[in-house]
Amino acid sequence: MKHHERIAWVVLAAIMMLVAVVFVRRHPLPPALPEISRVGPFALTNQFGLRVSRDDIEGWVVIADVIFSRCPGQCHQLSQAMAKMQSMVPMGSRIRFVSLSADPAFDTPDILAKYGRRYGAEGERWHFLTGPKREVYTLATEGMKFSVVENESAKPGNLEEQFIHASSFAIMDRRGMLRAMVQLEDPRCVERVVELAMKLSREDWK
Repeated sequence: MKHHERIAWVVLAAIMMLVAVVFVRRHPLPPALPEISRVGPFALTNQFGLRVSRDDIEGWVVIADVIFSRCPGQCHQLSQAMAKMQSMVPMGSRIRFVSLSADPAFDTPDILAKYGRRYGAEGERWHFLTGPKREVYTLATEGMKFSVVENESAKPGNLEEQFIHASSFAIMDRRGMLRAMVQLEDPRCVERVVELAMKLSREDWK
């Protein structure tokens, strides 16, 4: 290689390195998502009457929320958003959707199956979970860091206030570790949840 060609390659390499440095400074890599808490052991029942445990979600990124079938307002918005997320996530992705019932005494598998059909829940992709109230609430509050309480002071017939629960989505990685929470009020809630879930689905998990 001639001397002037060697110099040209060196100059070109230096320019490329400079461009890379400028790009990284202007477009820094997003920070890694924190590890917030790990989901503990649980065994609940889905809308098909099948047992779902922590082992069943291992290896899957999970997008979760809390709803109850008799809720006329907030839950409808949460489930609409979840349905949109389901439509945005390609089939075959290692992502599952989970909705916990804040009203497990009323929300039997049959009722949740009917509720799920209203929002186009697809087979094994979207689980609606019910079971003993203590177990459901423990999973929601300790593992997924949702706020959920039964409102004993609610007026009879006021279904909206029967149960007070978070209007947010939890995102767990494939090891069952909670990594992010996104509020429904976020203008980019649906897009942000899907982006984070897709990112986590590409992480090594073993």
